[in-house]
Amino acid sequence: MIATTPTLLPPPLFRLGATSFVFPAGWADNVERLCAETPVRDVELLFFEAERPEQLPNAAECARLIALKDRHQLSYTLHTPLGASLASADAGRRADALALVRRCLEVARPLQPERIVVHVYHGDQEHDPAPPLVLEAWRARAAEALAAIVALDVPARALCVETIDYDFALLGPVIEALDLSVALDVGHQLRDGRDELALLDRWLSRTGVVQWHGVEPGGRDHRSIVHCPRERSLALLRALRRGRFTGVLTLEVFRPDDLRSSLAEVEALTAALEGQG
Repeated sequence: MIATTPTLLPPPLFRLGATSFVFPAGWADNVERLCAETPVRDVELLFFEAERPEQLPNAAECARLIALKDRHQLSYTLHTPLGASLASADAGRRADALALVRRCLEVARPLQPERIVVHVYHGDQEHDPAPPLVLEAWRARAAEALAAIVALDVPARALCVETIDYDFALLGPVIEALDLSVALDVGHQLRDGRDELALLDRWLSRTGVVQWHGVEPGGRDHRSIVHCPRERSLALLRALRRGRFTGVLTLEVFRPDDLRSSLAEVEALTAALEGQG
């Protein structure tokens, strides 16, 4: 047999993550199960709906989350509310969005999240039927809001702006001007027919979080990554390894079966890459 020189694939440097609501239980109970049953070592705390105080963890819950973090050497990623429209054309709505993010940061501060994920909508929501007409005005509003979050004692590189439903190049100048990071949502790119590898190539040096989830044939996202085309999944992991990605790879799913099958798929993909040499 003729010996060949293998392609060097460095071991992954990233932390594997999951969301705080996989199991039908509370914040700390979810984290405890994730630590006991999975190799996950980062948890994305989903402050998705934080308009009312009871939708956020209370002091006792936070104390448990801190204890679990210390015991298991976890890191936390904070995902801010989905309803926060940071670049809205409505000044009152922008002010409400910043107040909501500020409240979440205050609650999460004792947990010391290493990354803060925010959405900047091209309008007031994903797939807004009436996106802003004046691009520069939208960028200015986004820049003002993001700068205001950084001013809340958030390191600029800890603030990760998520790729959602529009061409992320539209917001690129703001990300670079403020020296922010990116939360690259692979699932959103698959859902919307965009090239996640090109996006990764462009933004890997600024990417703090890669959010990975699959899209079912009917179009429903945030499902197991077994629904991702295998060659694209292999290419994603290969790119992260070669780029020496040191952030978090979050399996952004919300059901136990989706997480279990996603973890199995990561293991199988990793074995396939190692088999390729």
